[in-house]
Amino acid sequence: MNPSALNSPTSPPHTSAAPAAPDLADHADASDAPQFAGSVDVAAVADAANVAEAPAAAAGPLAPDSVEHAVPAHLPLGPLTTSELHGVASRSQIREHYRRMWHGMYRRVDQLDDLALRSRALARDWPRGVLRGRSAAVFWGDDSSPADTLPEIWLPSTRHSRPGRIFRYGALPAVAVTEFDGMRLTTPLRTCRDLAVDLDFEDAVVSIERLCAMVAELPAQIRAAAEHPSGRRGRRFATVVRACDPRSTSAFASRIRLELAKAGFDRFRHGHQVRLLHGTIEVPLVDTDARCVVYPVPAPASPAVRHATRVSGDTGLNGSAGHSGSRASTRIRSEKTIERHRGWLQEAGWTVLVVRESSREPPAVFGSRSQSRWRLRCCRLRQCREWAGERSSSGCAGAGRAMAGYRDPATGLGRSHE
Repeated sequence: MNPSALNSPTSPPHTSAAPAAPDLADHADASDAPQFAGSVDVAAVADAANVAEAPAAAAGPLAPDSVEHAVPAHLPLGPLTTSELHGVASRSQIREHYRRMWHGMYRRVDQLDDLALRSRALARDWPRGVLRGRSAAVFWGDDSSPADTLPEIWLPSTRHSRPGRIFRYGALPAVAVTEFDGMRLTTPLRTCRDLAVDLDFEDAVVSIERLCAMVAELPAQIRAAAEHPSGRRGRRFATVVRACDPRSTSAFASRIRLELAKAGFDRFRHGHQVRLLHGTIEVPLVDTDARCVVYPVPAPASPAVRHATRVSGDTGLNGSAGHSGSRASTRIRSEKTIERHRGWLQEAGWTVLVVRESSREPPAVFGSRSQSRWRLRCCRLRQCREWAGERSSSGCAGAGRAMAGYRDPATGLGRSHE
């Protein structure tokens, strides 16, 4: 592979808008659980998982104007240019059933105004451009982008900046460009390189893990590229790749693992299989030395988001709009599976933590209440890290086997004793 496809520089982004601060809206079911059989304290682990940032992924896209808004079936979905729209709809229909995304580009009112739709619109505005960064990642399967992420495109020559869009320039070799669904976008490998350079460390790790989960050959490609880092910030790319675990099942699970690692619990891994008397089960996040399993449970999408997803249909490489009823049934089955596996694991002496995302709704305004909650969570995270450091320095070991079958009435989790 041509290394220039990975290492070609690009200029800083040109934009006149900034993303909003994320909200923190997750909690752990076992925040007050006691010590378990191993070298890690359950309360500290639960607290560390509890302060995982409400992932930008959990915020979800901006909801359509109305779930009940009746749109005639013959009206096409966006993005549509002004000339296209006037060719298929009357002025009254445009006023009632369409909303402007930016100058000259429109969407239907029952469509999600999300990154995928805005990226498609940007690609239509600039057919010679190449979608890159998170705009390319969303079509390769990344679902971790914040709701207010701006669409991003590489252009062969400079242009005046536009509100709500990011333009980048510089060398981009042809080997780093491919086509998908009529759009030009960077290859998965080049997209990972751009994400590692452009995003914060945690966001880059989560995004690359989501791409690895969707593109089968990508983990081997990024490992090979990271063995010989070169070019602009090549060492950072290698560092991000070393922190990635391609077996992660969701962006929420990835962020929990990273928060646990920052708090001192760096032995949790994804995709481990545990052999029990009832059979072999695969657990999403586990520390085998401490015999502790974490089940991340993402929040369900809101009714408005589910409705707009059904309307919009497929938007990604392996994405599927699905049906709200089938997704609800799948979630119920998943909850039952977690409860069944938790009972089996506790009977075998494991400790199980279930970390739930409380909401996928984006915050209306990042006001004083959200800022206070942000400061409180950050304070708790610092206290958890200090506690973890004191325990590791004192050489505190495990405190015996967990009592099989016993459950805490408050948390529903098994306890351990001396």
